[in-house]
Amino acid sequence: MAAALAGFGGQALARPPEALACALQAAPAGLDARIADVILSQDRARGRPALDDLRALTDRCSDDQFLTPHQHDSYFSYVYGRMGRDVLDTRLTAEGIPSAIVDQALDIGPGNANNPAEKVTEGDLRLVAEALGKAGHDPARVTPRGWALITAWIVATATMFDGLRDLD
Repeated sequence: MAAALAGFGGQALARPPEALACALQAAPAGLDARIADVILSQDRARGRPALDDLRALTDRCSDDQFLTPHQHDSYFSYVYGRMGRDVLDTRLTAEGIPSAIVDQALDIGPGNANNPAEKVTEGDLRLVAEALGKAGHDPARVTPRGWALITAWIVATATMFDGLRDLD
């Protein structure tokens, strides 16, 4: 229980992996794809049922982990981005676009800087196009769906790491 608390005796404790995995493991089948669709469409109003399902799930896990109200929101953001990334990675692969190239180009993803991001910029997409070219993937051959998936991947990654950063 103490490990689930953000701090104890003035020292920050690392959040155990099982606390972060709660909603991912408890999610009903298909919720991750519905969340990825919300990120991809950028239509939160149409995606409200999926977002409501995710909120109920993350609130249950947050309560189980004794998270504060602010941490409930951070955990929601983390899981929203994480679920999106998991599905979007598969979709990017199907388009022939390695997500690792996007991560490297923008210094995002596990082990990278993951600077907070408000939105995806043309500069971000230019960096990705350059990285794709250097890796032997002609950016001119990326379909509109591929670019939409890249944009969604960037949004999911920023959201996931913003939530993770705010949890502790």
